[in-house]
Amino acid sequence: MIRKLFPVILVAGLTACASSGTQQTSSDTSTYGGGSSSSGSASTCDAQPVQNQVGQPYSESLNSDLQSDANASQLRVLKPGELMTMEYDPTRLNVIIEKDGSISALRCG
Repeated sequence: MIRKLFPVILVAGLTACASSGTQQTSSDTSTYGGGSSSSGSASTCDAQPVQNQVGQPYSESLNSDLQSDANASQLRVLKPGELMTMEYDPTRLNVIIEKDGSISALRCG
C-alpha cells in the first residue's frame, strides 16, 4: 500500500515546489534591481562616504556616524565567526569587523 502511495506523494511534493517560486510581481524586481526603493520613507544606502573608516578600530560609538554618513536606515555589525543572513536590503549598511577589532569593509545591502 505504501509503495503505491509513494509516487503520488512524490509527484504532489514536486508540483508544490515547482509552483511556489515561479511568479514574480513588479515589487519583487524593484528590490533586486539596485535602484532606489519605491517607498518614500526608505533611503538607499551609499557606502562610499564612509570608506575612509576601513582599517580604523571599531567602536559602537561610530554606529550613528557611520549610519548617517552612509544615508542608511539600518546598520548591521558582523564580527568574525558570526553567521549572517543573505537577504539584500538596499537601506542597510554592513560593518565587517576583523579579529583585531578593526573595520575590514563597509558595504550596503
